[in-house]
Amino acid sequence: MRFGQGMPNEAAAPSRSAVSDRPTADASDYSGPGVEAEIRVGGPRAAADAGGPRSGVGGPPDEGGDGYVTLYTARAFSTDGAGRVTTEDGVLDLPVKAPRELGGPGGAPNPEQLLAAAYATCFHNSLALVAGREGVSTADCIVETAVELRKRGKHDDYAIGVEVAVSLPGVDRDLAGRLVRRAHEHCPYSKALRGNLQVGARLA
Repeated sequence: MRFGQGMPNEAAAPSRSAVSDRPTADASDYSGPGVEAEIRVGGPRAAADAGGPRSGVGGPPDEGGDGYVTLYTARAFSTDGAGRVTTEDGVLDLPVKAPRELGGPGGAPNPEQLLAAAYATCFHNSLALVAGREGVSTADCIVETAVELRKRGKHDDYAIGVEVAVSLPGVDRDLAGRLVRRAHEHCPYSKALRGNLQVGARLA
């Protein structure tokens, strides 16, 4: 899957509000960690766990105008002069350093690697979901993502380029291609990027 260029967006700092009363929803089309359990069980997933403080990112903590219901909110914080990233629950706590290719010291994850890892995982889960509905195993599947930081001219005109290649060994190529296209249609990351980038999909 090949992507064109898009400009990064600057997000405003989130405001604090409780979201423990968010409604639950049938998550049969959810693509994310735990999707394997959904394939096995087929039941609805609960909304975000009410334990611990949460914060909202604007708007009411229920359905938005687009009809979506929030199932889960992940919140991360960049601190130490953008040198560390942590999640609200403390599960992720990593130093972040620019790669040597960009003049940094390297030796720690960088934002492009984190995006590549997140997208690969989300796309893989989407593929497992759509393939599981047709009885196709994705046990040997490999989803490879490449995230490029690009710059145009001498000014601060930066863009992100992404390529995703999917390998489905043992699956008929026509069927594999259809599954990749469907996964690309359902993957939340693909949807999020599609409005800003030229999007395509391919088998490896």
